[in-house]
Amino acid sequence: MNKNSNNPSPSLGDSITYGIYRVFEFVLRLLPMEVVCVIGSGFGQIAYHLMNRRRNVVLRNLRIVYGEQLSMQEIKALTRKTFRHTGQNLIASIPASTLSDEELKQRVEVVGREHFLEAQNQGNGCILLLAHMGNWEILTQLKVLIPEIDSLASLYRPLNNPLLDRLVKRRRQSKDAKLYSREDGFAKPITHLKLGGSLGCIADQSAGKHGVTVSLFGKQTSMTNLPALLHRKTKAPILPISMCSVFPGKWKVVLHPLIEVLEENKRDTYQITTQCADAYEKLMKESPADVLWMHNYWRGGKRTALKIRGQSPRKANLSPHHSSQPFYVLAHSGSTISDEQLAKALTYLRACRPDLNITLTGHHSEFPHTDHCLPINAQDPPHLAVNALSKLEDAMPAPFDCALDFSDDKTGIRLFTKAGIRPQFALSSPPKSAGHGPMPAAGSSSYDARLDYFIQRISSPPPPTVDTPR
Repeated sequence: MNKNSNNPSPSLGDSITYGIYRVFEFVLRLLPMEVVCVIGSGFGQIAYHLMNRRRNVVLRNLRIVYGEQLSMQEIKALTRKTFRHTGQNLIASIPASTLSDEELKQRVEVVGREHFLEAQNQGNGCILLLAHMGNWEILTQLKVLIPEIDSLASLYRPLNNPLLDRLVKRRRQSKDAKLYSREDGFAKPITHLKLGGSLGCIADQSAGKHGVTVSLFGKQTSMTNLPALLHRKTKAPILPISMCSVFPGKWKVVLHPLIEVLEENKRDTYQITTQCADAYEKLMKESPADVLWMHNYWRGGKRTALKIRGQSPRKANLSPHHSSQPFYVLAHSGSTISDEQLAKALTYLRACRPDLNITLTGHHSEFPHTDHCLPINAQDPPHLAVNALSKLEDAMPAPFDCALDFSDDKTGIRLFTKAGIRPQFALSSPPKSAGHGPMPAAGSSSYDARLDYFIQRISSPPPPTVDTPR
């Protein structure tokens, strides 16, 4: 049965998980919130050492955002702090859902109420632009913290465990908050806004092919256009809100100035989404350790290395000047490819994505169409090449976004793996997906034919375009 259906039946595993959660919740509620936060911080520190994959995602995200401002040591320290704050906010969110109104007001400071009053005076409702940061359970109780809110609702993704889902919904609704899931469609949230209500919308994470290609911290990514669509349908102003940890057991909710949408852009979904991305940059920089950086904000294609995920209107400026950060590509030439073939491949890739920054490893000390070359002597011990590559990446403003192996024997893949560079794409085993026909067999086709197939598979034509409604 679909877990997200209206009346799902809980499995035995769901019941066990629910029981463990309730016992854990009971224990936490016996403790002062300050102690709960310290426990959560400890869990976060443990997670930092155990969750290697998530740690690398956080480190990569922070390098993209702060690579030109902080040293590698400072970014690693911020990564550890992020894990501690994430653990603290996650564990503290459990007892936070049962706080009395009086204690909630004592533990949370609200700044910028005048911006909500400005939105309220427009009479079109208010879209609350929220981020994955801070103690998110407190954000569901904004009506307690901001009495001026007449009616509060939020877009809600049902939990997979139906027992936990019912518990969370019941508690949030007890605070006079309405919840709209995907099953409710688009009409109910729009009606709520048109009646003057406030609607919480979290839209900061990558939306993949369903989103809009925008620049976030100077690097292209995909972001949902839902806040923009809601604004177009209702004329409700968009109010960015951030949440910061002050110290264990105390938080601050900041209401920022309304996003100012010019009259000529009122129906421009792409432009409004771009403004939301700009707002998110300001929110996240206010308290970076409180942001859920464990999510891959700049997720690339799994099968097409250079694919720009998301759609963009025909008029969108996707030139290198629009994105201040390039897309970093590491390419290994190997011994099979000729200089002419390599130049052709790199030229093709640059034509597909003009924001590429290409580093070439192999026997070349310099090569056209590249930004940097790292010569590797095949006779040297392998660890020398790995150390040189790791040192090079650590000195870059941001890590490599992907690694391409043009060799016929996966020498590049072995190098990338030892250096910890991913995702990897190899000519000898290109990703499987429909769209370019069968792969030429290594034994029956020339290297030139397989190279053409490989670069077409990993590259991306110009991103899909959509007409902007007017």
